[in-house]
Formats: sequence, structure tokens, C-alpha cells
Amino acid sequence: MSVSAQIDVQSDVPVVEVRGGLLGFPEFTKFTLIKMNDEGLVYRLQSIEDAAINFVVVPAASFFPNYAPIVDDEVAKRFNLAGGAEVLLLLVVTLGETFKDSTVNLMAPLLLDPNAQIAEQIIVENSDLSVRTPLMAA
Repeated sequence: MSVSAQIDVQSDVPVVEVRGGLLGFPEFTKFTLIKMNDEGLVYRLQSIEDAAINFVVVPAASFFPNYAPIVDDEVAKRFNLAGGAEVLLLLVVTLGETFKDSTVNLMAPLLLDPNAQIAEQIIVENSDLSVRTPLMAA
């Protein structure tokens, strides 16, 4: 099943439960999204359990409009994708020396359901995707 949508994260989802935590940080499950620019293109995903844990994330649709990863049936069921649930795809950014040098991980997007205020980082099994895709190449 394909996923893609874009919504205003900050107003719709002030605090999010990230089921299972993020890769490498499974113990942190409560996060908030903080808008980092007026356009709503860059956010900080900030742990409310430990202020030192934070990630820069971007809505996939803003930078990769054709990005629609295929998710397995279990993920689709958990997010009610067949029922037409609005789900936002966020990409974790690895910052470079400049924003133009930054990359995103297309293999492990974060699915966010703003209505239920839950999210989950999933692993996309597609050998054509990269964990270090240039952000500004889109």
C-alpha cells in the first residue's frame, strides 16, 4: 500500500507517541514537533523524556513529492491505510556542513497519524532507496 500526504504538523500533533521509539533510541517514545521555519518545511522532533534527544525531520512530500514507499500489511493495518487514514511521512535528516550537504533516510521514514497522535519508524524494503539521499537533490 502506498503512503503520501502533507498536513500542518505543529498545530495538529503537539505531542506524539513513537511506538517502539526511533532506530537506536527505543527507550524514548514521547516526542513533540517544533517548527523550525515559517514555511513548515523543517521540524525538530524533540524527546520530551530527554532534551538531548532530538532529530531534524522534514515532510517527505515537500522534498520528494513522488516518494510513496510500499508498507507491509501489518503497518497498513496499524495505521488504517485501507480506511483512508491521513498519514504523514517524515524523513529523518542527517545535517551536513550546510543544508545543501544534508541527507535524508528514505529507507526508514516515520509514519505519523495526526489524529491518533502516534507515529512509527518503519524500514522500507526497497534496494533502490538510500539511507543517505541528498535532501536538496529532490
